[in-house]
Amino acid sequence: MEKSKFRPAILIFGIITFFIFVISFTVFYTTENFSSTCGCKLPLWVIIVSISSLGLFVGSATYYILSNSFIKEKKEIEANLLKFLDILDEDDKKVLICLIENKGELSQSKLTKILGSNKVKISRIVARMEEKGLIKKEKSGMTNKLILNEEIKDLFVK
Repeated sequence: MEKSKFRPAILIFGIITFFIFVISFTVFYTTENFSSTCGCKLPLWVIIVSISSLGLFVGSATYYILSNSFIKEKKEIEANLLKFLDILDEDDKKVLICLIENKGELSQSKLTKILGSNKVKISRIVARMEEKGLIKKEKSGMTNKLILNEEIKDLFVK
């Protein structure tokens, strides 16, 4: 659905760090192999810049490559969730949304108040959803505690 906002910046950052690595490595190579004086040492900062720019390049390139696969996976998950929600009727969707907004658990009486429906209608919706395996109903005093199915909870509740 939406691409990562940082992907172009990461690509540019990777190109720049690779350029820095090439320049610093060239300095290192020419100093070691084509120096007119024997035994001259390369400054430590050149080595540090070279190695760190290589690390930054590898990290940014890895991120850039892997982020594409994560974006594709996220799109697939979102498409599957939309298909899942299309299966449900409007009342089931409303109950599911209320449960998701309340971290997967909600009392049946509170659900009745939130949706502004009567108790009988909510009881029928809950029974239908429980039959489908979407929610679990537990006794809690004078009301029922509605708990979202764990697999659905893992998908929706953060």
